[in-house]
Amino acid sequence: MNRRDALKSSAMILGYAITGSTVTALMQSCGTGEKLSWTPQILTQDQAKILAALVDRILPRTDTPGALDVGTDEFIDKILVSAFPEKIQKGFTAGLEAFNATAKSMQGKDFVKLEDGKKDEVIRDFEEKSGPLPGALWAYNFAEGNEFPFYRMMKELALLGYFHSEQIGTEYLAYDPVPGPFKGCIDYSDVGKSWTE
Repeated sequence: MNRRDALKSSAMILGYAITGSTVTALMQSCGTGEKLSWTPQILTQDQAKILAALVDRILPRTDTPGALDVGTDEFIDKILVSAFPEKIQKGFTAGLEAFNATAKSMQGKDFVKLEDGKKDEVIRDFEEKSGPLPGALWAYNFAEGNEFPFYRMMKELALLGYFHSEQIGTEYLAYDPVPGPFKGCIDYSDVGKSWTE
């Protein structure tokens, strides 16, 4: 085999390799977003992607980590499984679907496919229309027959998961796993960071 044939063969092999990866990337981009790095227990894959896009817009990455950086979406799925009865789990997933349906009717696309500005418009609409949680999140009474407070519940769980994550609690908030003596009268300037609960 001469050098020209060897170069042609190498170019063809390289072309096939690039084409295969390009086709794979295009096929994966047809879905509703990137693949999750965790496996949902209550949510479907599509619902988990909607939740991830939602918490990412509520707590985006800035000079501090965002909600997705500390696994807030995964936390919400896990706490739904471990701390709430099936009725609340179903209400949450139905609320997530209703949220996406509202985004689609407002903007013409699923929430995960919207640009950031359009996502913010949908979130702002829910923020304005959603009333406060009845009492506390943990004491919601389903016997009252009120509409399920999906948006407020999701937001409270997102904030709970974010501020109680290990990274935020130890790197961005003051953290003392074994508190020292009680000091009842200190200058506020000596306190420094807000404390992790």
